[in-house]
Amino acid sequence: MTEAVLTRVISCPGAAELLDELASGGRVFADLRRRFPRRVLDPALRVLAAEGALRRSEAGTWDEKSGRDVVLSLTGTGQRIVEDLSDLDVWVAVYERYLNG
Repeated sequence: MTEAVLTRVISCPGAAELLDELASGGRVFADLRRRFPRRVLDPALRVLAAEGALRRSEAGTWDEKSGRDVVLSLTGTGQRIVEDLSDLDVWVAVYERYLNG
């Protein structure tokens, strides 16, 4: 995964936590709403969707409101982002670059 993608993900509050939540399998949208505040979940979903990291069980755009029973899961790209961020050396390098501009 490119460093630019990883930087965009870690710079979005809640995105890394959402990846961690979805790493073990798909989650129903309503469960994610209970776990994450809307102000955190919505931007994180948008960033991860823009990077091609998420799949939803129901057709539609990320701009429309998801039904409560829609299942969100990681794509292959999402799994690779999780794997890359699981490597502490990669995480530290990307985060330091983010902090230092």
